[in-house]
Amino acid sequence: MGTARRLIALALISALPTAALAQGRPATVDVDPVAIVAVAETQPLIARFVASDESVVATRVPGIVGEVLVRVGDRVAAGDTLATLDTELLTIERDGAEATLAQAEAGLEVALANESLAEQVLARTQRLRGSAAFSQGRADDLAKELARGAGEKARAEAALAVARAAVGTARYRLNNAVIRAPFDGVVLERLASAGDYLTIGGNVARLMDDGSLEIEADAPTEIVSGLTPGTTISVVMDDGGPGLAKVRAVVPSESPSTRTRPVRLTLTESQSEKALASGQSVTVLAPVGAPREALSVAKDALVQQAGGWIVYAATDGRATPRPVTLGVAIADRYEVTGALEPGDLVVIRGNERLRPGQPIAFEDPAGTVATGSARTEGAR
Repeated sequence: MGTARRLIALALISALPTAALAQGRPATVDVDPVAIVAVAETQPLIARFVASDESVVATRVPGIVGEVLVRVGDRVAAGDTLATLDTELLTIERDGAEATLAQAEAGLEVALANESLAEQVLARTQRLRGSAAFSQGRADDLAKELARGAGEKARAEAALAVARAAVGTARYRLNNAVIRAPFDGVVLERLASAGDYLTIGGNVARLMDDGSLEIEADAPTEIVSGLTPGTTISVVMDDGGPGLAKVRAVVPSESPSTRTRPVRLTLTESQSEKALASGQSVTVLAPVGAPREALSVAKDALVQQAGGWIVYAATDGRATPRPVTLGVAIADRYEVTGALEPGDLVVIRGNERLRPGQPIAFEDPAGTVATGSARTEGAR
């Protein structure tokens, strides 16, 4: 009976959560004080993500499609093959052009040789001038022969230029029988199939660079002056998560019906890592009105939970969760409302694994070291 009780006790101990056994060990964290900052009132603008690079890729040469190598949703890199045209006739045309080029090169060599020979004969005749062996008629005939040779050389040079252009055209057509992706992106639509005949400019596929997505918002004219390029704006993603974006440009085109102008914004690097889609909705919190004072915490202090957002306050050497409601973003901080006061210390590093009430050790901004376990020990 005693053995059975010992086994049960061991089982209960082993079933205790590891977190409970480690409750007394302080976690090393970094903290930052809650601060009052100046913020401006905002107006929510319903916006959407748009691709700065989206293109219908077309063929540069006519021909019959031999193979399409991509499907909708495929991710491609710049230079990847999207489709190929049948190259049998194009290869024959290239080979014929190259043969004509070789013939033209040989023709030029013959013309150069004839001209050189005519020059030599005329020169020998001219050296006989003043002697009984010199004939002016013969000299005149040789001069005409030299002129004829120069004409033949010019004709051969022109034929060579035409042949080289034909070879360039044939090689261009053959090389561009392979239709390649012009940039990194995703295939949105496949517009050609094997056996289709495409003329120049025939559509092959539609690509979008989802790595270059921007936010486009239609801003009322009266608040455009506060959206200068480079301004950091708070945004709310469609899942409710906060984000930051910078104004890239205000497009100088106003809608007469809505009195709005398009504004383009780019997400910060941390936000741009999220999976985004063209047409996805996002809310831009555009600043309006005069600045006001608000309570704020560093963005790294925010921890998302099922019920919303919290921060861990450093209270008596322990991590105390405080629910907060987010306001606007101010640089690398967020406006918050909740049970916080200016100067309160909140955890900004190591808060991902904290548990409510867990002892923490940190160096506060004053340079002193606070340790939860030490304070606990002192309380005893």
